[in-house]
Amino acid sequence: MSSEENKKVIDHMNQTVSRFYSIEDERLGMKHFRYVMDDYFAADESIKCCGSVKPVSADGVYALWVTTENSDPKKRILYLHGGGYVIGSVRGYLPLASHLAKATGASVLLIDYSLSPESIFPSAVNDAKSAYNWMLNNGPEGEEEKEKVYISGDSAGGGLSVATTLAIKDENGILPNAVLPISPWAEMDPVSQSYDDNKDLDPFVSKDGIAWFASVYTPEEGDRKNPYASPIYGNFNNFPPMLIQVGTREVLLDDSKKLANKAESAGCNVKLEVWDDMVHIFQGFAPFLPEANDALKSMSKFIDDNS
Repeated sequence: MSSEENKKVIDHMNQTVSRFYSIEDERLGMKHFRYVMDDYFAADESIKCCGSVKPVSADGVYALWVTTENSDPKKRILYLHGGGYVIGSVRGYLPLASHLAKATGASVLLIDYSLSPESIFPSAVNDAKSAYNWMLNNGPEGEEEKEKVYISGDSAGGGLSVATTLAIKDENGILPNAVLPISPWAEMDPVSQSYDDNKDLDPFVSKDGIAWFASVYTPEEGDRKNPYASPIYGNFNNFPPMLIQVGTREVLLDDSKKLANKAESAGCNVKLEVWDDMVHIFQGFAPFLPEANDALKSMSKFIDDNS
């Protein structure tokens, strides 16, 4: 049975979906969707930014350094927000980024990568790579070489965190110490069984919604099996350690399972955490949702274990 906190989160997500369709004028659709998405985590007044924010240009990519009192400037996490490569912004993700920084003791670089339809695949991957390479030698206090670096993200950003790491690996770049995708969208085409099994349990993501996002980000159907769009098709030989977190209510549940199996079969040190009764990107509801706090602690431990 869901806790009272989880019930409130689910009710908020249902209301958010209703707000998406509260304006019928198609000319305002994209602007309205992006506005509503910025309140995705606003289920309770306790969910807010708990750190400091510093805007920077990460090699031309708009970004925010998000830090708390315990943040190590040489321990850095590149965070890639969700939103189907179409919606989502750094503003809406300040609560999650700051609580991630607080839990891990890291400095979080939250980037505003290019969105579709204005910029299509592989623009998001290119922006993420640029910001990551910049982050290797730049921290929240200015130009300074890193000691430890990580890549994380959720939903589309979760898939992007894996795709970006695959691209860095393919280019013989400096790999992150670990990758931590949250509820990753790892396969463009919505073909997994969990889309049908969880369609009445997931209050936010749907099979039709994923198909639409895929058509906007990858209008060329041939790109949808490109590993940088669908990392499930990537080569995971010599891939960094990876922690995947997902909830049992999610239509994207099987994406996480497939990704974990693919990486593990290639010898990757991968840990899959399936959280009972949890919704899409439940970690962003910290500190209100107890399971969100526990998940962030687990991410911190995985980072410490792979430092």
